[in-house]
Amino acid sequence: MKKIILTMAAFMAVGFADAQNLKSKKGENYLPEANDWAISFNANGVFNYVGNLFNGNTDNFAPTVGNVTANSLVGKKFIDAKSAYRVVANVGFGSNNLTDGTTPGGVDDFATYKASTLNVNLGLGKEWRRGSTRLQGFYGADALVGFASEKWSETNNTVANGTFNAGTSINLGVNGFIGAEYFIFPKMSIGAQYNYGLQVAANGASNYKRGTVEVKGKSSSDINFGNVSSTSMNLTLHF
Repeated sequence: MKKIILTMAAFMAVGFADAQNLKSKKGENYLPEANDWAISFNANGVFNYVGNLFNGNTDNFAPTVGNVTANSLVGKKFIDAKSAYRVVANVGFGSNNLTDGTTPGGVDDFATYKASTLNVNLGLGKEWRRGSTRLQGFYGADALVGFASEKWSETNNTVANGTFNAGTSINLGVNGFIGAEYFIFPKMSIGAQYNYGLQVAANGASNYKRGTVEVKGKSSSDINFGNVSSTSMNLTLHF
């Protein structure tokens, strides 16, 4: 974290000397404008990488980027220079097939396993901005809905076939956020965002079945409120 802060300070020190100039020498605007699009990434890896370059750290692995909202893509569409609509989206699907076979006593004993998962997270929100220099504050809220399911099945030659359904989970939430960013280059900024929200989840009952044996779980619900969390340092690109 110390390296991240020092590296960010180095970037900002260069820009603060000319903080009131909102256009580059080529005439490009530093700040977002009406009809701009933007996308944000968690930039911890980038700052660690740059910091390691300065201090000669041999464990200087190439940077990676993550999403500002966990497991989701956050995009923005600016209505004007001071407000933007936000879209939060993630659709994930996974499947796995595995066949395992042995031949004890010359008899084939093959088992086939199939698993699938589905995760969908969608949200809409709005962001407002403050500030007349390259240092900008922002705040707003997102309304979120999520859907998740998981299933697997087993087919074999020696015992009864089995299936498992984890039950469908549905999540509804409202997430408030506040943060600040500094435009180090035209339409490119670094900053941090903090989140605070409410989430309600309904989890369907699980079901396991093998032959004539069936075990049913119970449905449940969860409510979570608060838990301030930070997305740490992020990099935002406008275009």
